Amino acid sequence: MSEYPEDEFDVAGRERGPEGVHREPRSLLRVLAPFLAVIVIVPLLAWGVVSLMSDDGDQQAEEPPTEQVEPTTEPEDSATEEPTSEEATTEEATEEETGADVILTTSVSVLNGAGVSGIAGEQAAILEEEGFTSVGAADYGSSAPDVTTLYYRNADLAPTAEAIGELLGIDNLVEAASATQNVEIAIVLRPDFL
Repeated sequence: MSEYPEDEFDVAGRERGPEGVHREPRSLLRVLAPFLAVIVIVPLLAWGVVSLMSDDGDQQAEEPPTEQVEPTTEPEDSATEEPTSEEATTEEATEEETGADVILTTSVSVLNGAGVSGIAGEQAAILEEEGFTSVGAADYGSSAPDVTTLYYRNADLAPTAEAIGELLGIDNLVEAASATQNVEIAIVLRPDFL
């Protein structure tokens, strides 16, 4: 077979059987342990991150209503402190502009269906400047509606929807729970908004 003469290694190789073929099978727990670790640890880590992030958001969302309540109680105690505090003056102006029924913690989503980069983010920033605490912006790919529309979940949100419509110059307000599944108010911006 080979052009080399047979030596002691060839003889020893013929007498040996295969090695490593008869290993003991690994236990099921040892095989599944990495998968179980990923299935358990990754969701726990994700939950922890979301909890940390939502705690920050909850603290921010809770602060403005507390600040708005303070000016309504302070004028009864002393009217001289009110003009000296910038926060109280700003909060009073916000209350006067938005009205008593406007809920600034309402979750609002501004959706860019106009095809202009950054327009939803700009409008969301305007709402945040006016005191709304739960505002998000995203792109929108659906073809409906044809014109810029502000959807609100129920009649209780009508004053808040009207205030947002006035701020952004949107007069097409529609009460539709199906259009606001993840938020209380959804705004779809279309080319007519520009």
